[in-house]
Amino acid sequence: MKIITRLSATAVAACLALLGPATPAAAATITVDNATAGQFTASAGWGTSAWSAQRYGADYRFATPDTTASDVAWFKASIPAAGPHLVEIWYPADPGYNSAAPFMVATADGTRSVLVDQRANGGRWVSLGTFTLAAGDYNVVGVSRWTSQPGYVVADAVRITTSTGTPSFSLPLPRTALPRSEYDDPHHDYPAIDLPVGTGTPAYAVRAGTVTVIDDSLCGRGINLTGTDGAIYTYCHFSSWSVSNGASVGAGQQIGLTGNTGNSTGPHLHFGIRTGSTRRCPQNFLLALYDGVTPPAASSLPTTGCSYATRSAEPVIPLG
Repeated sequence: MKIITRLSATAVAACLALLGPATPAAAATITVDNATAGQFTASAGWGTSAWSAQRYGADYRFATPDTTASDVAWFKASIPAAGPHLVEIWYPADPGYNSAAPFMVATADGTRSVLVDQRANGGRWVSLGTFTLAAGDYNVVGVSRWTSQPGYVVADAVRITTSTGTPSFSLPLPRTALPRSEYDDPHHDYPAIDLPVGTGTPAYAVRAGTVTVIDDSLCGRGINLTGTDGAIYTYCHFSSWSVSNGASVGAGQQIGLTGNTGNSTGPHLHFGIRTGSTRRCPQNFLLALYDGVTPPAASSLPTTGCSYATRSAEPVIPLG
């Protein structure tokens, strides 16, 4: 192989002009299994099992809840450069596992906690969100035993992928949770949408913003996300929250687990958008997110045409 070691600045510029813009480097992915040598640590309180076929690799670790000590099992990773990273976890699911397993991500700004329902969505990569990580070799993702919910807490594998930049938008649910056709369904008798997903499905922030927790008889457990655009994005009927009141979140960060709380006849996610006191139809916004394109501004979304005009029995979720 012949290697050219010196080029004039003019020649370099000419080459770049001919080649055009550089193609961004492919995202780097780090996968750490509980059996990866030197990259996983856990106390004797964590057992080892190969019982579930949904496991990643040869086995996984499990532990009973303990509200007297956190007893964290840690996944260590070598992060080559500081910046935004998508953090995903893999675990086998079972009805007897924990519905609020506390996962922790050691971000550049401090530790973030995300609760995961390990009774659902097993045998696949599940996103905890996109976080800014510091460079270095350190404990990045942990699983704590500190939960009041019954059932084993499971630590199996994590995957960390570098991002070319902080995402601006995200679907409110995992892309695999629903087909595109569900995102343009009409609501009852006012602008909103009900997305039919089972209890425990992760719900994500559609954009960056600030969280206000809702807990009432209509919305149940929910969240008003005040986006950086000033619009309010409302989520209702959570089974649990994944963030605290007043928290700042990024697009794609898990903010709750779906459920059936409040005035709800079955598990689903109620999602609405408003600007000021004006309710907006979220369907075009969600369809754009599903298609991977920049969604229309909230203020441009229609205020009619996305509900059943003849239905009036459904109570209106308060604006909050």
